[in-house]
Amino acid sequence: MEELNGVTIYWLISIGLLVGYIMDLIMIKRGIGLVGNLVGGILGATIIGVSLISIGIFAPLVYATIGAIAFLFLVNVFSFHPENNIEAKA
Repeated sequence: MEELNGVTIYWLISIGLLVGYIMDLIMIKRGIGLVGNLVGGILGATIIGVSLISIGIFAPLVYATIGAIAFLFLVNVFSFHPENNIEAKA
């Protein structure tokens, strides 16, 4: 059973950074950019990991990784870019 300590928080932040960087590589120039992906990955993995540790669910780091991927996917897919609008180019 995981416990919430400094090492676990370090791993949650590291997982979030890795997921954010990989998501930025996958999305190329679409989406929210590198900084947004890194911050979103850290927030997603940390929030999901801490809540799963407090509930007592087995393997919270794995679920934090999956949750951060899903969170960043949704944010990147549904991000709004007005420069892609046809009326803005005219």
